[in-house]
Amino acid sequence: ITVSGMGSVTSKIVVRLKGLSHTYPDDLDVLLTGPAGQKLLLMSDAGGGGDINGVTFTFDDAAAATLANSSQLATGTFKPSNYGTGDTFAAPAPAGPYASALSTFTGANPNGTWNLYVVDDASGDSGTMSGGWELTITSGTLLKAADVAALEEAVTGGSLGEDGP
Repeated sequence: ITVSGMGSVTSKIVVRLKGLSHTYPDDLDVLLTGPAGQKLLLMSDAGGGGDINGVTFTFDDAAAATLANSSQLATGTFKPSNYGTGDTFAAPAPAGPYASALSTFTGANPNGTWNLYVVDDASGDSGTMSGGWELTITSGTLLKAADVAALEEAVTGGSLGEDGP
């Protein structure tokens, strides 16, 4: 996905894999790369051997849980989920190490090419992603901690007036 015309830095990323089917999801490794060279393992070795058919996974750092390690997977919203180590992707995907949270993209310029690499790391099974993938970028100027402290002081320090705003 090529992003252009966004004028400020990334403050949040959400990724959606739509219509994912696979006969052994534990074999799937999914890598997202950003335009500044960031690389995040969205999912790896999750779900065990239970077939999935047409599920949609939404990856969001604010989700309540990760994908299940070895039990049946279902449509839902999850934190990036990596079980195991040693995941590798063939070129042109970049080599590890890979980040484990979508916040790895926070503060970067969102403009440029975003890539999604999907690999089945074992033979004998198959899968598809019939709905493709979607990237939702929230952008805005990020405040430094000192700016936030000054803003909090202005709000709580009475500068809004005794009678309120």
